[in-house]
Parts: sequence; structure tokens; C-alpha cells
Amino acid sequence: MMRFRVLTLTVLVMVCAVRLHASPEPSDPRIVISGGHDSAGQLACMFTCVGLDFSFMADGSGGGIFSFTNNSGQNWTSLEIEAPFPTGDIITCGGSSFATCVVMPQSGDFTIIEFYGGGGILQNQSFTIDLGTSGWLPNGEFQAFANVPESSTLAFCLVGLAPLLRRQRHRFLRRDR
Repeated sequence: MMRFRVLTLTVLVMVCAVRLHASPEPSDPRIVISGGHDSAGQLACMFTCVGLDFSFMADGSGGGIFSFTNNSGQNWTSLEIEAPFPTGDIITCGGSSFATCVVMPQSGDFTIIEFYGGGGILQNQSFTIDLGTSGWLPNGEFQAFANVPESSTLAFCLVGLAPLLRRQRHRFLRRDR
């Protein structure tokens, strides 16, 4: 009886692992950010000029390729995209502008995709955002925010400051006694 339970649990774990490592379908949502069209030295933007935050919309089939130029006045080390909840199963992300991308599904009707590390997107550098051919909400609106500190970074900063603030408070309390 014990061997049967172990065998059943092993098969269940293997089935779940196969599902997690399944290849994305062509209709599954993706976001690929690629730069490299450096327009430094030009006064006008090559494509749509954007600042630290901007928005764009998927086409009628839930995909599309969009071209932008970073005209924010600073280099981007990270980019956070709030995307409408996709119609496909597996969200993939990548590209050449950032080394890492993380998909964080939210409980509402959107998901957050964070890009960071690597070369980023330089001031006056053009880049493309490729949503594939479909998989996102048709005509869905995407919001992008550059150089947004990661929530974990903010949490670590607050945790690190807490002992310093407490120490200062105790110092003032001891003087009053």
C-alpha cells in the first residue's frame, strides 16, 4: 500500500513537471524587448518618443510589434510592463535589451512583466516591443514604467533602516529619563 502511494505521488509530480516545462504555443502571449538601434546624436526621435512611463495597445488580434525611442533624459536599467491578462496559457518574455525578465501574475485582470539587468536601454536609443501575433487581449492597453525600483529592493531598504530608526528612538528615550 505504501509503495502504491509513493508511485502515485511520483507520477503526479512528473505530470506537473511536464506541464511546467511545456513548450509555448505560437498563440501564447510573449513580450520581447530588443534595442540596438542607437540614434545618439540625433535631435529627432527615430520612432515614437517616450519618457519614463508610456502606454501602447495590442492590435486587433492581440499582438503587434511597436518601435519606440527612449527620450526620457536617462538610461533605463529596468522596465516594468503592466499587461492585460492574456488569453494564452504560458507567458514568455526575453529580448536583447535586458538580461532578465520575470512574469508575475496578479490577482486582478492584469499581469506584471519586469525586465532588468544587462545593458538596458540608453538615452536616445530606439527599441522594439514584440507581442507576437496573438495571445494578449485584442486592443488591450499596456502600461510601461522605466527604472521602477523592485518591490523587494524597497522592502530590503525599509528592513535595513528599521534598526537604525529604533536605535535613534531609544537614544532619545534614555536622555529623557
